[in-house]
Amino acid sequence: MHSPLTIVSPRSLRRLSIVMALCTLTASITSFSGWALNIPRLTSWLNSEMSIQPNTAVLIALASMAILFLQSGYHRITRVLGGIVVLGGVLNLLQYMLDADFGFNHQLLFGREWGYAGTMAPGRFGPPASIAFLLIGVSLVLFGFRSNRTHRHVPVLALVVVLLTMFSLLGYLFGARNFYAIPWLSAIALPSAIMLMALAVNMIISAPHYHPMLLLCERSSAGSMARMVLPILIVIIPLFIWLRTKGHELGLFDLGTSRALGSALLMLAVVALMWVALLALRRREQRERDNDRRKDEFIATLAHELRNPLAPINNAISMLKLAQGNAETSARATEMIERQTAQLVRLVDDLLDLSRITRGKMELRRKRIELAPVIYQAVETCGPMADAAHQHITVELPEQSIYLDADPVRLAQVVSNLLNNACKFAGQSGGINVSAVRRDMDVVITVKDNGIGIPPNLLTFIFDMFSQIDQSLERSQSGLGIGLTLAKQLVELHGGNIEARSEGLGKGSEFIIHLPITIDQSASVSELKNFNNANVKGRILIVDDNTDSANSLSDVLQLIGNETFVGHDGEAAVAQAERLRPDVILLDIGLPKLNGFDACRRIRENTWAKDILIIALTGWGQEEDRRKSTEAGFDVHLVKPVDIAGLLEIVANRPVRNVHSTERSVSLGNDLQL
Repeated sequence: MHSPLTIVSPRSLRRLSIVMALCTLTASITSFSGWALNIPRLTSWLNSEMSIQPNTAVLIALASMAILFLQSGYHRITRVLGGIVVLGGVLNLLQYMLDADFGFNHQLLFGREWGYAGTMAPGRFGPPASIAFLLIGVSLVLFGFRSNRTHRHVPVLALVVVLLTMFSLLGYLFGARNFYAIPWLSAIALPSAIMLMALAVNMIISAPHYHPMLLLCERSSAGSMARMVLPILIVIIPLFIWLRTKGHELGLFDLGTSRALGSALLMLAVVALMWVALLALRRREQRERDNDRRKDEFIATLAHELRNPLAPINNAISMLKLAQGNAETSARATEMIERQTAQLVRLVDDLLDLSRITRGKMELRRKRIELAPVIYQAVETCGPMADAAHQHITVELPEQSIYLDADPVRLAQVVSNLLNNACKFAGQSGGINVSAVRRDMDVVITVKDNGIGIPPNLLTFIFDMFSQIDQSLERSQSGLGIGLTLAKQLVELHGGNIEARSEGLGKGSEFIIHLPITIDQSASVSELKNFNNANVKGRILIVDDNTDSANSLSDVLQLIGNETFVGHDGEAAVAQAERLRPDVILLDIGLPKLNGFDACRRIRENTWAKDILIIALTGWGQEEDRRKSTEAGFDVHLVKPVDIAGLLEIVANRPVRNVHSTERSVSLGNDLQL
């Protein structure tokens, strides 16, 4: 997935670069074979006296190979080949500067006596090509270093090569011999000019983070205008001038008519393209205004949705204060806090997931999964909501199991979001159907309801961010309007697509997911782990600078039968771990005196700590935070508020004391993160 700020993904640019490099490599080998096989036509595409020289073809082939190695990740080979290209350009240029002949130009001529036109010596390419090879070689050497500080200079060098070869190409286009045939100044064969131009453009494409590619790929008004104007400058203007010139040469019209006709057509083309560009900018501005309006509505909705659970939580706290030991009242208040906290967590999680996707930071944890358990998990999640509205959910699955290469958590989230949407709009006693069927190499998952339906004018925008079907103040259903957007993005990350259908208001709606089947469908080995309640009990050290959080978690774990200890800073965590030698450490990251990463590293330095299960229990849940946790020595990274059942499962599956198992720790970290 590429950044939402660009119109082209880095992967697409990489593929384009590879295709262009293969083309120049093929063309250079073909031209060189013309010398080897004594076929002049292969070295002069216009069948003129100027031919591409054999050493030119060799250097172009080396530069093309360097680009292929660069796009494959072999930076050292790229530097070496780039250095050879630089050496060839410098040595040839020195021959002109010193009025010398180093002799290497004659080695690949195969004794041929043709193809010397426009050269100062047989086999020697001209100064423009020498400078071009020098700049292309330097660009490849800079690309060979991984530092972006070196890459920023490549587009500038490549643009100089484009300018040099452009004069030669225009000379060939308009028959201006001085542009391509003066030995001391502009001598360059047509094949050489085209291939060098292609290499220079490839250099620019290979640096998408810098101008001009940065502007051309940018999803902005400036980028849109650049994409419209460049074709006018590069293609249309030379084409009209060429057509006008050819028409005059063929006697179709006189010189005055050709000038007037060329000017008129050029003006019409420029006005037409500029008009198209302005209309595109106008549509873009309209979309931006619509997005701003939806964002404003979203912020208002977000404030509303956050206040909804906060109000009962505040009431429940008051109930607990006034309960004075009334068990029934305390239980009701506790259940209320639990429900509303879960709602808050879901809202925050949806916002964070959407942020990760829009920034291109979402990473799927793919593995072989069976589809049926994922769907049943989503149905179970939405069960309370359906029961409250007396709705009936039916599930239709094929008898033969379907296996996918997917992230089970994210896929269940997709189906759950669609079911939540169906429950909201199916109405009291409504019906919801979830089905899955295999069609060729795809699996089709359908969520259908008989509720209020979707207006035809909203079907196109239903998956847009912040969209709401019911936008009135009196709307009865809650939600931020990002659930369907999130579902669409997650499905596309899995390589699938999603569509919405509805026959109109009052006729229900249907959401259809298509996912590719890319793995063997034979029965898999069960991945379920035995859960041993006895393993839940142990010595647990809890370190958190939030006193309420640490003490309440300690109380919960004590009620299950664990022996717990509490600390509130990083230095205390290290000291208590050495003194207590616990089985499990629940360690916050943002701690005073010593942060959780450093505390974990100090604990892991000791031999007695190799078998301790250390769990990061923190509010930081980005991918970068998880990576830092793994590097610091944590076995598992959990995000607050922690699911107690999930935590107990991790504790129950911890490695047995005195038996260190790296494989088990990796499994816990990958499969049981919450």
